Amino acid sequence: MSIELVLKSLNKRLDRENRITLQRENGEILNVTCDWNSPISDHELQEFSLKTHHVLPKELCLFLKQSNGAKLFNNDGLGLDFFEIFNLSEMLNYVNEYYANIYYQSAYDKNWFMIGNYRGYGDYLFVDSQKVTNGEDDYLIFVHEGDIQRLTMNFETWLDRFIVAQGARYWLW
Repeated sequence: MSIELVLKSLNKRLDRENRITLQRENGEILNVTCDWNSPISDHELQEFSLKTHHVLPKELCLFLKQSNGAKLFNNDGLGLDFFEIFNLSEMLNYVNEYYANIYYQSAYDKNWFMIGNYRGYGDYLFVDSQKVTNGEDDYLIFVHEGDIQRLTMNFETWLDRFIVAQGARYWLW
C-alpha cells in the first residue's frame, strides 16, 4: 500500500467534478466531493520542521506532496460534514496558537500538532511528533470533545481505511 496508490484509486472513482455518491451508516446516501490542493515542495516541508521542531511523518509528507491538504467527502459542498486534512500553513497556525493559548497547553501535549478535523463533529486528528521521532508508527491521536484516543496506526493506514469506510469515523466502531 502507498499514499500514491490510495489517492490514485480514489481519484479513479471520482467523476469530472471530483464528486462521488456514497452510502454511510443507517442507509444515508450522500453526494460528496473530494477537494484537493496544489502539492507542496520538500523545501516547504523542511521549513515546517525547522520552524516548529515537529517531525512530520513520512506518510503525511507523501500526502502533502500530492495535495497540500484536502477536504474529503464534503457533503454537497455545504461544509456540513467532511474531514479536512490541513495544509501545511494551517498546521503551522495551530502550532503557533498552541504556544499562545494556555487552554491548548493544558489540554494537549507539546509534542502533538493538529493535522485535521472532522467538520460537523468537533473531532480533531493530531500527530505525536515524539513518536514519529522515535520511529513509532502509532503516532495518530483522535480527540473528540476532550476524549483522547490513541490510534494504533500511521497516517497511510488511517487514510486508506477512511476512504474504504467512505468518510465514516470507523475508528469509533
